[in-house]
Amino acid sequence: MAELFLGKEPTGRPVVIKRILPHLARQTSFVSMFIDEARIGSRAKHPNLVEVHELGQVGTDLFLVMEYLVGENLAGLVRRLTKRQERMSYGLCAYLLAEVCDGLHAAHELKDESGTRLDLVHRDVSPQNVFVTYGGDVKLLDFGVATAAHRLTQTASGEVKGKYAYMSPEQCKGEPLDRRSDIFSLGIVLYELTTLRRLFKRTNELQVMKAITEDPIPRPTREVAEYPTCLEDICVRALARDPRQRYATAAEMRDDLLRAMQELGLDGDPHEAIASKLARLFADRMAQKRELLDRVRAGGDLTDLLVPEVDEQVDVPLVGKAETSSLSRVRRAVARGSKKRAVIATAFTIAILGGAAVGAMMRLRGNKPAAPAVVITPVDAAAEDIEIDEPPPAPPEQQLVVISVDTEPSGVKVRLDGEDRGATPLEIKLEKSDKPMRLELLAPGFATGGQQLVADRDQRLSFSLIKTEKTIVRIKRPPARPPTPKKKDDKDSGFHRFD
Repeated sequence: MAELFLGKEPTGRPVVIKRILPHLARQTSFVSMFIDEARIGSRAKHPNLVEVHELGQVGTDLFLVMEYLVGENLAGLVRRLTKRQERMSYGLCAYLLAEVCDGLHAAHELKDESGTRLDLVHRDVSPQNVFVTYGGDVKLLDFGVATAAHRLTQTASGEVKGKYAYMSPEQCKGEPLDRRSDIFSLGIVLYELTTLRRLFKRTNELQVMKAITEDPIPRPTREVAEYPTCLEDICVRALARDPRQRYATAAEMRDDLLRAMQELGLDGDPHEAIASKLARLFADRMAQKRELLDRVRAGGDLTDLLVPEVDEQVDVPLVGKAETSSLSRVRRAVARGSKKRAVIATAFTIAILGGAAVGAMMRLRGNKPAAPAVVITPVDAAAEDIEIDEPPPAPPEQQLVVISVDTEPSGVKVRLDGEDRGATPLEIKLEKSDKPMRLELLAPGFATGGQQLVADRDQRLSFSLIKTEKTIVRIKRPPARPPTPKKKDDKDSGFHRFD
């Protein structure tokens, strides 16, 4: 709904300017959402919440001026850790999430001028909206889709807002929400930061919502054998599908996280520990951003801008895809070989050989003996090697993205690069690619129009067709790529766009 610019105050301090997209500035609902975000942001004064300085308007352009944060969001941090096969200490993760809880609780407790609580629900607590500065501060961002009393805009019944993979079960179902919905989202963030596994990522939005509402949620110890019990208990409680079984407030969850941090033995100043970790992980980005700010302060032109998200090509594994240890690989290899050598024996043979066979398996498995159903015939190790390394990887699956197309009215024919794909509402699965494609919409009695599409990620596109002879399509949500060319009048605006 908006685009971001890097600006500079007369004092030289850099700020972020968030401007509502011009084609949405004419729609009352989007303007109201933007003003609501400004109202919430101006009231939410807390060290763990991003600061909103002011709401302004120039002509038809509405904009927010916010503090400029130098650091990375948790999504980028998780990808960088995955890429380098590293982890943050569990104590540091507990502290980081405790800081998020502190900011979120402050937002939940916001009151209006009369002292009445707004009953705010963020609705978009996700790694993308948790920002960690290079100095070790933690900030919760983006109240653009938050719901609260006295908002100018109200979510229609059954409508969902937020990132699907981080929604609560009641959010997926379009049910009324309270602060405990954000607690569930926090549980997902904690789970993914500490296991480096995606909990609810699936092929499409429908499968994501089914996973959140129905699929078994694996305990963190299934993904990481040495996962601490004190953190697992917090994850399990936060991820309870019944809101009554979750933490009642983010403050309660914060208290447990701080106790876990102490139990896990986090030494020294957590701020310094986070700053040190980020300095090692993002040394390249830190140097580039220092140079960027130097150019801003000097009034120079910003010809090269950093990408907002790092390591986007890194695919964080899903739950259930982890290999726990080399011992697990040995166990599975032995089991595979054992099945080949299993024979059905008489009761007499089982009685004689069973004890020796089970004893041998105990030494490998470290388990208590169980009554054997079959006898494992001893073999010479030289006759058949035991596989202890990873089996050959399966051929990589073709990476697909899902393009969802909605139109008003529905039943509009969709054509992609000249090929008919069906009628809306429609989901198109495509091989991930950076190659531009032509999307066209065709409906009798309506204008024919189209736009360029890049199938580089899952996307949801919405269009309103105009009943006219002119060949125009009014687009509610424009594609993120290719970047909008800089307009001539932007040259003198003093702003530089982040694409």
